[in-house]
Amino acid sequence: MNTRSFRYLGVLVLLLGFLTSGKADNAARPSEKDGTLVVLVTWGDVNNTPATDVYVEAYGFVRKDDSWKSFPLKLSHPGRYEASLPSGVYDVFVSEATSTPRCRRLLVAAGHAGYWTLKLEHDDVYLDESRATP
Repeated sequence: MNTRSFRYLGVLVLLLGFLTSGKADNAARPSEKDGTLVVLVTWGDVNNTPATDVYVEAYGFVRKDDSWKSFPLKLSHPGRYEASLPSGVYDVFVSEATSTPRCRRLLVAAGHAGYWTLKLEHDDVYLDESRATP
């Protein structure tokens, strides 16, 4: 083989070395994959009727963006609200006009689903005001 062939062979070996080392670095890094947050809401009646027209929001610090963010959850099925979120800890707020607002802190892990099941409770303040209004 001539000198030129050895040069090309050397460059090829170096390139292969860089490519394989990059794959090892990527395998060692934690996954940036999102997780899923699912909130199951019922009216709290005897039949546990799925609640619709409920506002559900997750609020938390997103490390990859280095900022606090708010994520409204969407109704996917009656009584089931969900969103895909970056992994982290979130304060989850549930609000409905005639029910007591609720909040819970939940962990969302990359590639996994976090669940919160709750029954809405009647809001006495709302009920008292609606009775007092003529």
